[in-house]
Amino acid sequence: MLRWIAQFAMVMGLVVGGSFIPVEKKALQGVFEPGMIKVADDRIYIVEGANILVFSLQNLSLIQQFGKPGEGPGELKVAEFWFNSLTVLPGYIFVDGYDKVVYFSKEGRFLREAKKPVGISRIVPVGDNFVAVKLDHIEGDMQYQCLYLYDSDLKFVKELCRQESPIQSMTRKTEMIPDVLNFAVWGDRIFVEKSRSGFVVEVFDSQGKRLYEIEKKYERIPVGKEHKEAALEKFKNDPFVMRIGFEEFKKFSEFVWPDTLPAIRDFMVADGKMYIRTFRTTDDQENWMILDLDGHTLAQVYVPRLDSAPLMANLYGVNYFSIDKDMIYFLRYNEKSDDWELHTQEVV
Repeated sequence: MLRWIAQFAMVMGLVVGGSFIPVEKKALQGVFEPGMIKVADDRIYIVEGANILVFSLQNLSLIQQFGKPGEGPGELKVAEFWFNSLTVLPGYIFVDGYDKVVYFSKEGRFLREAKKPVGISRIVPVGDNFVAVKLDHIEGDMQYQCLYLYDSDLKFVKELCRQESPIQSMTRKTEMIPDVLNFAVWGDRIFVEKSRSGFVVEVFDSQGKRLYEIEKKYERIPVGKEHKEAALEKFKNDPFVMRIGFEEFKKFSEFVWPDTLPAIRDFMVADGKMYIRTFRTTDDQENWMILDLDGHTLAQVYVPRLDSAPLMANLYGVNYFSIDKDMIYFLRYNEKSDDWELHTQEVV
């Protein structure tokens, strides 16, 4: 059981007017256990373990599939408590694997790979450098999620910021509404949301120099009974928690509840804009704020609730949605048809 706790915590070492209008939903054939979705260049990229499936955005036909499990050149490890991820760049596809990073051509041809430092995840290229998250045990028993900058050889350069980890394995505490360190890269800038401090976004250049900070007033929403019930249900149904049983988990971890919901729920930068999902709701819709890169509000919209990724994936910063060209694409599992469906909504 203690070994499971250690593995559970290790995952942390590892994103003025207008509305969203539903467009369509279609099944993605051949998708069974998605770990990530990314839409770019009129293509849909789905990461499933070591496999990367590429679909046409026009008709959802499978264009190509590459990547396979293993430890050889171009192969990726499939491990518990780990989600491989990718970044689509102008000239190639960059994949962050368990113990290495792999470069593929846009056609899925293996180009090269490099070993990466132990314990870092969510690696994203920025300029000639890289940015990634790592869980560090700092200041006694307190564990922190840290955002680090690495050079072109994946050697440590500097720490950009840190925040308390939602999972504290040393003291056996678990945040039931986890506030995860989320960041995004756009061009040569790094955007970091710091919702533990409020509605705050810090911006750095590719060399790690702090450029400016964005801060906005926000509604502090008390954590109520309905929030706790929803969080507990999500926790109980997480695949990893179900393996050991919710009742067993309660025996060795103290549940921690915040007084108010985080100011920022999800965070993504696309199309030269920041898309920020908050916890504000109306009826069955959720609030999104759209800002320009300097922090000026462009729109406040409400969209139907998106399905969030499972707990463990959420702790990784994994999202079941992607934004491209003023469209939001998200995955939702249809239990009746046993299919993963792609839902599409437009900003107008």
